[in-house]
Amino acid sequence: MYQGTSQFGAHELIGMNEALMSKSANIEVLSFLSSQVQDTKLQNMLEQHVQMIQHHYHQGVGILQGHHAGMPSIPPSYPSTMTTQPKLGLRNPSMPSPNLHAQAPSERSICTIALNMYKFGAVAWTTFALECTNPQLRTFLMNGANMCDKMAYEMWSFMNQKGYYQVPTLQENTTQTLIQAYQTPQVSQMMHGMNPYQ
Repeated sequence: MYQGTSQFGAHELIGMNEALMSKSANIEVLSFLSSQVQDTKLQNMLEQHVQMIQHHYHQGVGILQGHHAGMPSIPPSYPSTMTTQPKLGLRNPSMPSPNLHAQAPSERSICTIALNMYKFGAVAWTTFALECTNPQLRTFLMNGANMCDKMAYEMWSFMNQKGYYQVPTLQENTTQTLIQAYQTPQVSQMMHGMNPYQ
């Protein structure tokens, strides 16, 4: 018999069920996608992401079943494969039309699918966590959001270097005008306004 389920509210159990179902599906989808890529760097990244998600999934099941009394505050980290600076600006961007007769997804589509999974995952896990009253579940869920954030940025960096995800920029004078429009408050005035004894 499992221990500790009484400490979870109904909404928490429903949220965890939803989260773990999604995480299980993500493991399968990402494992399949990694087998469809030719690029070794991308394949290694996806396989690494699968391992991280799988570890987090097992951790979540253990928490629900009372096997993880002392959960670490953060999930184990992995060395990032991306150390290059982001490329800003458009470099002859092109967006191929969808292939309605594709036998396998393109590398660009595989990256986009994975990136969207991580982005939506970060939002979903954060939302679940903010509705959570159990401290252990809340920490677990926020760790999941943090992991999605790291994987999303790593995938975006890969896409950016490949030219799949380019970032438009403004003209330099427009950028400077926007940045200089912001003013910081005077510290003395701010402190004076906050002091209830003056």
